[in-house]
Amino acid sequence: MLGGVSNEGVFARTRTFKTSLTTVDVGKAVTMVGNNEVGLGTDGAIFVGKLIRVEKDGACTVETHGNVKVTYSGALAVGKPVVVDGTGNVKDVATGVNGRGFTSVVDATAKTVEIEL
Repeated sequence: MLGGVSNEGVFARTRTFKTSLTTVDVGKAVTMVGNNEVGLGTDGAIFVGKLIRVEKDGACTVETHGNVKVTYSGALAVGKPVVVDGTGNVKDVATGVNGRGFTSVVDATAKTVEIEL
């Protein structure tokens, strides 16, 4: 494990959480699914960050601050906040829904988006 799961250093670029996800899910967009635990969540849940590492003991590292590049679904506009879609992508927020960050670059060819968190 990478030093345990805690709320210390919350303003670092990455944070350590618990997860039931596996190495297959590295690179996906995640949300909170429990106490200090991340997962793919449900459609419309708040985007926490990008899963970048999973340990055998269930600890993981998530990029939670800075410029994060992930895949997206649907149509995205630059400058808007995002939410997760429940499958490992982010998507545009629906009207009246809170999102996180803002999109700075949308690559429609690669279906990736850069989000400032």
